[in-house]
Amino acid sequence: MLKLSVKETVNLPTGWQTVTISKAVDGEHNGKRIVDLYFEDLPESVNCRIWSANDAKTGENFGIGNLFLYANAGVTVESDGISIDDNTDHLTGKKINVLFYENANGYTDIVPRVVPISGDMFDDKKVAGIKAGAQKWLDKKMSEPAQDTTVSEAAPF
Repeated sequence: MLKLSVKETVNLPTGWQTVTISKAVDGEHNGKRIVDLYFEDLPESVNCRIWSANDAKTGENFGIGNLFLYANAGVTVESDGISIDDNTDHLTGKKINVLFYENANGYTDIVPRVVPISGDMFDDKKVAGIKAGAQKWLDKKMSEPAQDTTVSEAAPF
């Protein structure tokens, strides 16, 4: 006799949501650093992966650096700039804005671009500008043709 567990499904709204990070896991994928974010009140299957991305001119890691900066996690303002302790433990309990969207398969995903909440470090105008950048990334991604991963029967194997 077979037994299957019944999983609870979650209907997530699309659009901007303010979430609290419950856990951040440091990792690596194909030689690039990643940070997987998990959120309070959401199942673990709903997560956001932030990829390492470096500025071509300065070499600074803005991908993960912006995550810490926008979450105000491990950030120290110094006379010559900002210093960030990128230990993922600093992210737990921090609030950020994320953009939920419906992907091509009909499932809800999160844009891998986090946005700060308005407050001491970022005013409403700056937050709106960063949100516009994340929306632009999503619009570009959604306009790209889906990759066909089907295999033709005539393919020589």
